[in-house]
Amino acid sequence: MIDLKKGLNRYVLTDEIYALIKEQIINHDIAPGEKINIDQLGRELEVSNIPIREALSRLTSEGLVNMVPFKGMYATEMSLQELDEIFEIRLDLEGLAIRKAAPRIPETLLANVAEEMKKWSVRKPADSNEKIVLIAEMNESLHGLILDYCDNTTLKNLILVYIERIQRYLSFIRKDMEQNVIEEEWAEHMLVIDALQAKDFAAAERNLLQHIQNSHRRTRNFFI
Repeated sequence: MIDLKKGLNRYVLTDEIYALIKEQIINHDIAPGEKINIDQLGRELEVSNIPIREALSRLTSEGLVNMVPFKGMYATEMSLQELDEIFEIRLDLEGLAIRKAAPRIPETLLANVAEEMKKWSVRKPADSNEKIVLIAEMNESLHGLILDYCDNTTLKNLILVYIERIQRYLSFIRKDMEQNVIEEEWAEHMLVIDALQAKDFAAAERNLLQHIQNSHRRTRNFFI
């Protein structure tokens, strides 16, 4: 059963329902391929089906929910093909983002990110959940900074959608993730930061694209 009632009031907004269902899908509380019972959700949340359908429509547009005619709404299945396609798109989109953002990022913010990364270098997550959180924090720190300064809201939102879809795969493999994966991610992030601080924007782009390719390979290896 999908339990989303906790913490919601009677007049929950569509975006709250959307955020909670998305979290359930990304964290696999709603399993890939599982049918989403709209009527049941309505009863649990004590709301009409309208905001639930609106939330599911948004998730469908983001690729996390699949509508099957005459059958209903399902959490999208996971596949190597989808994973490959997402990373292929990310390469082009994030290459554009860093080219636009690199000259705009203030040096003080780059210095702050570098300091944060140094603190993360000595962290040794004790369990799988902490590992996923640490990688998410590193990604938000660097990738988020690039997106904030790419000067293109549409581009930023597109990339965030694909990053969230990849997070679903990371959540699935977190129990098998070794410390060396985090160390590799950390080192690759630092190469991008170092190049940005040196104002070698071409190197920053190369390092970012190599990092995305490496992340693709590491993630894919868990599913083959």
